[in-house]
Amino acid sequence: MGTLADLNHLADIPVRFEALLPGPVLRVGELLALVEGSIVNTGQPAGETVQVFAGGALIGFAEISDTSDRRAVRMVHFQTEGR
Repeated sequence: MGTLADLNHLADIPVRFEALLPGPVLRVGELLALVEGSIVNTGQPAGETVQVFAGGALIGFAEISDTSDRRAVRMVHFQTEGR
């Protein structure tokens, strides 16, 4: 296996980063009532662990955390199997 320096030519390729938050069940009427800026409570408090994906592949797990004005995720474990 190479070093990180061997991967420099890949550094500018965009990859979708996603943290999977379990969502609530919504009624069709509730879904249709959503507008830009609507807040949907996930029920996941800060400190809970969620799965993190990059390019559709599971890359690890993160902890939900609160920053000054946003909810964020902090990587706590990287998936190493299959690499």
